[in-house]
Amino acid sequence: MTTRRTPKDFDAVFAELDGENDRAAILVGGSILEYAIEQAIASRLREPQTQDELDVMFAEPGLLGSFYEKIWGAYFLKVIGPSTRRDLDLVRKIRNTAAHDMNPISFEGTADIASRCRELAMAAETIPGKASPPDLRGKFIFTIRFFTANLLLRAGDANAEIAEAFQSLAPYLDR
Repeated sequence: MTTRRTPKDFDAVFAELDGENDRAAILVGGSILEYAIEQAIASRLREPQTQDELDVMFAEPGLLGSFYEKIWGAYFLKVIGPSTRRDLDLVRKIRNTAAHDMNPISFEGTADIASRCRELAMAAETIPGKASPPDLRGKFIFTIRFFTANLLLRAGDANAEIAEAFQSLAPYLDR
């Protein structure tokens, strides 16, 4: 069973993303986004009374134990819309490539990662996305920050300080 971790300082995590190598930025970024999806889903469900109940829902092999299952769960619970679901699935695939490819990886030099980053609609089609950095790493990190902030805002997470800056943009999740 995977040990669950809760981010303690979002600002520190996001600051670290900027300075890490590409593989670390992808893995940490994907993990914090998965955490935010979980929080948004949990806000719509009965609150677990025990650790066993929490594990049945979110720990592997729980009902929504994998990143893939959480994305689809959020979609069917109407936490996110179809375009957001597609972007989150692209992030999941990027994270899987970074986690399982033992060769050196980079945003620009790894074909799977580069092509999926180019497909991120959030970083290409929306007003805030058009202001994101033009390089693939910047698009990926912007997408992670944006969706994490908005999912935590949607969840009503008391620790979502970063979400305040994106509050007016939360409807983008419904796309």
